Amino acid sequence: MIARGRVWRIVGVVVAAISLLSSGACSSDDASTAPAGTTETPSTAQPSGSTTAPTGTDPDTSPTARATGPSAGCEADSPADPGTSDETIDSGGVERKYLLIVPDGYDGSTPLPLVFTLHSLTVDYHAVPGLSGLDAAAAENDFITVSPSGRLAGGLPYWNAVAVDDNYDLEFLSGLLDHLETTLCVDTGRVYSVGMSNGAQTSSLLGCRMGERIAGIGPVAGVEFNGPCSGPPIPVIAFHGDADPIVPYGGGGLNSVAIADMNFYNGKVPAGVEPPTGVDESMSRWADHNGCDPEPVEERISAEVRHRTWQNCDAPTELYIVDNGGHSWPGWPQPAFESQFGHGTTDIDATALMFDFFSRS
Repeated sequence: MIARGRVWRIVGVVVAAISLLSSGACSSDDASTAPAGTTETPSTAQPSGSTTAPTGTDPDTSPTARATGPSAGCEADSPADPGTSDETIDSGGVERKYLLIVPDGYDGSTPLPLVFTLHSLTVDYHAVPGLSGLDAAAAENDFITVSPSGRLAGGLPYWNAVAVDDNYDLEFLSGLLDHLETTLCVDTGRVYSVGMSNGAQTSSLLGCRMGERIAGIGPVAGVEFNGPCSGPPIPVIAFHGDADPIVPYGGGGLNSVAIADMNFYNGKVPAGVEPPTGVDESMSRWADHNGCDPEPVEERISAEVRHRTWQNCDAPTELYIVDNGGHSWPGWPQPAFESQFGHGTTDIDATALMFDFFSRS
């Protein structure tokens, strides 16, 4: 496992750069951009229903069928209005926060797909939809967007993406989905999770441990395989730079175990939890879970991007590799931070590719 001292040095670089990035993405005169860690009053515009997340249960790793059909919220007496709101929900006695964006096309009776957009290490949850164009893509495709916040450690948000049965973030996100499906009209067969870095690791965890409820994942710069997995095969579209200095392509760096050890377990990671493998091994395991042939087909689609697809799968499985690419969301680079995070490509747009992939899966 990476030395804890080096982890903290990497975190220092991430915090310094991302704090500027997040503040630039969050307008100071927008009521929805209060920084994580501040006291917020629950929105009066939140959907009707309890704001206490149902108590989560330990994930069942036996294969089960994926949920389908309209959610209970399609029968709500007072449908939520389209718009953006800050929300809070109780999970395990802790107030948790999330940003809810209900698209203009929402009418309260037509089930719409839902996407979780999960923040990376230390990034404010309000900033996530706008940093990579997820808000615009979700609006264009009539997706309900949910951007939750991880717990705070030292005033900064992190996700615990370690595959343990008592993972409180897994319980939070499962309970939040219960609440959303009760209060909003959701297509339960089209619930997705995307994210970058620590958010990608958590999306990977949701795809594995909540596979009966998550219909596809889009991890950027942080795909992991957190088996054994529940549920049926799940569509996976992943993106990673092969020169990523934060979450290295070959493994190590700020993987889910290193982050959880630093913020939650304080050097006492539960027995049996192993550091995640690199991108190639993680994708190989996803391909195996999805019933694919073991060897992918690779195609160069630009001077700096390769596209791998696995064949004869029960669920589509794809990886985009950016040659000499850093810790960046393809199509949405941040040139001011390339010295810290490495090169970002504009040859592809990960956001557009994700939504197209989900529409076909």
